[in-house]
Amino acid sequence: MPRVGKYECPFFDLDACIDKLKELHGKTQSYQIKRNLAADALNMAEKGGGFAYLISSMEKYGLIQTGGGDLTITDLGKIMMYGEPKEVEQAKSKAVINVELFGEIAQKYGKNPQTDQIKLFLRDKANIDVAKAEKMAKSVDKIYKKVAKYITSADNLAPPQPEPTRLEVPSLGRSDTITMVQPESSVVELLKIQFGDVYIQIPSDAKSLDSIKLAKDALEFMEKKLKEKKEQKAT
Repeated sequence: MPRVGKYECPFFDLDACIDKLKELHGKTQSYQIKRNLAADALNMAEKGGGFAYLISSMEKYGLIQTGGGDLTITDLGKIMMYGEPKEVEQAKSKAVINVELFGEIAQKYGKNPQTDQIKLFLRDKANIDVAKAEKMAKSVDKIYKKVAKYITSADNLAPPQPEPTRLEVPSLGRSDTITMVQPESSVVELLKIQFGDVYIQIPSDAKSLDSIKLAKDALEFMEKKLKEKKEQKAT
């Protein structure tokens, strides 16, 4: 089972697991199968990585239980194969939520998070450093988008994500512009400083130094504009 920081993430999406579960039961006609016989039934190598990832994914979704060299199809797995449409819909939702990583992403962002939000989640919740989060966010986002459609309650789990407030400021000494984005308090912890009417807040994660540099450039720009206004009034 691939690890994503402190979480385990299924290698296979739910549909692939259900298809393999149906194939397995169809060939064995049993709800409790020896591991080696299960591999043979699926034409997979018992010691191979593909079979190991498949079984761990099925177990993570709650379709099977393992132990003593056996694979046991759970009640949830049986419903996936033979339940009524409404039962299957509810079972799929439960299976996805069984995966802690997917459940928490749904709780925070609903069914359609942005890749950048996944990246922030991995850094903030999964304890993954910046470089690894950048690489892993796309793969997590890809499989999450495949399974999130089955979470019947996901639309109600997370509040709508507002568009960030942006301020375009010419950067002194450079030809580009700085975009100041107000961070979402639900995503990162903020460092806050207040002196009278002056209020400053920056994210407390590894991007703080970039935020401080951005703030300095913005303040210099504002200072320059105020001085120009003062000089114009004086003349």
